[in-house]
Amino acid sequence: MNTEIVDFRERNNRSVAPTGHLRIMETTDLHMQILDYDYFADHPDKTTGLIRLANKIAALRADPDVTTLLMDNGDFLQGNPLADYIAANWERGRLHPMIAAMNVMGYDALGLGNHEFDYGIDFLRSALDGTEFPATCANLRLTDGQELVPPYAILQRNISCDDGMTRAIKIGVVGFLPPQVSDWNPDKLSGIAETTDIAACAKQIIPTMKAEGADIIIALCHSGIGANDHFEGMENAAVPLASINEIDVILAGHTHEFFPDPDRSVSDIVDPVSGTLHGKPTVMPGFYGSRLGVVDLKLRWVDDTWQIRSHRTRLAKGDPGLAPESALPQRLKQEVFAAHVATLAHIRQPIATTNDHVHSYFTTIGPDLSQRLLAQAQRAHVKEVLAGTEHERLPVLAATAPYLFGGRAGPGHYIDIPPGPIALRDAAAMFPFTDKLCAVRRTGAELRNWIERGASHYMQVTVGAHDQPLINPFSPGYNCDVIHGLTYEIDLSQPARFDTAGALISSQNSRLRDLRYDGKPVLDDDLFVVAANRYRINGGGGYVRCPDEDLLYLSTLSVRDVLIQSFKGQSNIESLPAKEWEFTHHPNTSGVFPSAPAAQDHLAEPISYVGHGENGFDLYRFTF
Repeated sequence: MNTEIVDFRERNNRSVAPTGHLRIMETTDLHMQILDYDYFADHPDKTTGLIRLANKIAALRADPDVTTLLMDNGDFLQGNPLADYIAANWERGRLHPMIAAMNVMGYDALGLGNHEFDYGIDFLRSALDGTEFPATCANLRLTDGQELVPPYAILQRNISCDDGMTRAIKIGVVGFLPPQVSDWNPDKLSGIAETTDIAACAKQIIPTMKAEGADIIIALCHSGIGANDHFEGMENAAVPLASINEIDVILAGHTHEFFPDPDRSVSDIVDPVSGTLHGKPTVMPGFYGSRLGVVDLKLRWVDDTWQIRSHRTRLAKGDPGLAPESALPQRLKQEVFAAHVATLAHIRQPIATTNDHVHSYFTTIGPDLSQRLLAQAQRAHVKEVLAGTEHERLPVLAATAPYLFGGRAGPGHYIDIPPGPIALRDAAAMFPFTDKLCAVRRTGAELRNWIERGASHYMQVTVGAHDQPLINPFSPGYNCDVIHGLTYEIDLSQPARFDTAGALISSQNSRLRDLRYDGKPVLDDDLFVVAANRYRINGGGGYVRCPDEDLLYLSTLSVRDVLIQSFKGQSNIESLPAKEWEFTHHPNTSGVFPSAPAAQDHLAEPISYVGHGENGFDLYRFTF
């Protein structure tokens, strides 16, 4: 990964074409993380927040010989309790705090992400009214013919060249989001908006942008780096998008990953060391403001047109100190201070108490109490609404996945609720999104594939070997589903049936063992009801989309509201849900995985402490 800014101001022979320097900076998936504060854990977090990038952005803009652009690639409006509080209490007509912060930072453009629509079109439109820069989205349109935002923007800028001249440049910026957004938000977008395939849309619109004079084109691709080959409706389509002629730079997002990333495999198409897709500069700077994506272009003026002579990509970390605090971070604090204080007062409200310590330090290594509590709430709600219907006799299960699991967010991002009060913020930590709760009919065979997809989270282990890597580093915890209400084993000595994107590797591969309901083996044609969030049942995360005819119930409440109701109904959490699954035992075999140093306080067989790991994590051992 490149760690130094290339100096493109070096003077060359004056007989060659003059050159200039354009620097493009990207934030993505901020999820309303303006401040360096963890609203789920209710304490400061110096590793996150737009505020931590403010001084870095200012420094990268400081060179008068470099033309700079700052862009956001979507999912900026939703994702933490601050966002939810603002959405519930914001007075229309006032400047939204995130838009105010972006105005302060001097953004040049933004693209929309899928989570921008979680509070509805009207809320999004009102928030965007305050922008002092263009917003774009090409592959979503409103069915009433009105324009939510333009599909693209042409930015007029000037480039200082090494011959002493300043020349104009037209920079085309076009936004794309996952076409599945209409499936993930049907209550907000059904009949209101339509989406199209990312690559197909780009092929139609890029020629128009070139015809309007765009010298270079930047794709704000709120989509991850997925398969190389295009297929209709790809969720993570950055690679096929990069193959399209006339697109010069890819700013990726959505999957919360880092790119460049030397830990990825190198291919002719994807070069994670130099940071290119199909040879084109590409960055993806994680989420929550943990990094800033930087693309430096050396431009050459030839025959009255601009050409890209060379490029360099990198990810930059923010300022961990902010001491003494500069004027820019202070201005950001001012824009969000009132909403921040009000949010803290709201999320600290107690809703129940627990006699057990609830944490997620080992969330995908064994049955997790925080997920079991969420599943208990989902199952109870669905059982209640299906009572008296033709489906009431079907067994009700629940699908959950963790959302605070460490990973790229760092060792501070786990659930940790000591015995005592459970607050609203704790419910938000267990399910931070606005997805509605659904009930779907599934067969035993379909459940097997569901569990096998979640089991791709793990590496294959060799029986008899010790301290092998246990978790696939390219599998986020939020895609590791557990099906509650069944008992089963996951045999990691076997190869995975699916890859970490959900693509089938081989139907002959199987890690699932001894799948049972109420002590009896589950047969392929057995019928069940599964309580799950709308994102998952509509295929989010590489899972199979459940057909509409199998949708038995769609709640008017979000999953989190269902959980809050469950907590308030119990008051004191004493009767805990049963454990469901475990890894298959293998003698003389162990694997290692990272978790927070604080996890040492919660060790129990078969988990033991190993030592210090990387990036602030410690290493732990699981003995099979």
